[in-house]
Amino acid sequence: MLEAAFPLKFKKAFPTDASLVEAKKVWIQGLSEFKPARIVRAGQKVLDTTKFFPDLSEIREHCKLHHDEMGLKKPLQAYYEACYAPEQSRDARWSHIAVYLAARETGWMTLRSEEQSVAFPIFERNYNILCNRVLDGEDLEASIMKGIEDSRSKEAVRVADEQAEQTLRKTMEEQGIDPDSGRSAFEKLKESLSSRR
Repeated sequence: MLEAAFPLKFKKAFPTDASLVEAKKVWIQGLSEFKPARIVRAGQKVLDTTKFFPDLSEIREHCKLHHDEMGLKKPLQAYYEACYAPEQSRDARWSHIAVYLAARETGWMTLRSEEQSVAFPIFERNYNILCNRVLDGEDLEASIMKGIEDSRSKEAVRVADEQAEQTLRKTMEEQGIDPDSGRSAFEKLKESLSSRR
């Protein structure tokens, strides 16, 4: 396609058969992560937007997912749409079915109950997988493999729990409640209430 569109520039870039063979090896390796249909689409975009013979990095950039080109929201916008959706139905008015499928895959409870710092990375991963499927013309309904949990999010939750525990202890102390004997006081109160029955 590029040779047909830029015959003189193509010949100048690859003057010998050996240089063309070597360039093809480099380009095949550089584009191996993308599906053939996406590479062809990227080549077409380059033909529509430039007068110069493109290099590999330009083709790679055009192969990457650009949400707005496919009528898809950016991940954070899609996340908010999923979180604030009035209903969790496939038939609801979604900006794109990928938002619904990413939300379903993430889990409605996760979206509604977890902090954004925990829920968004999960949603974003699922959404980007689905957006890439849209771009490649693949089946959106195919299952999404679960990712390896990021230990950083576990650590963030642990730190938040420790801070909440410290705040609770401080509040109890300010109110004259011994945080260490609170459990035994609770058990005694429970016993006295059950003995009155």
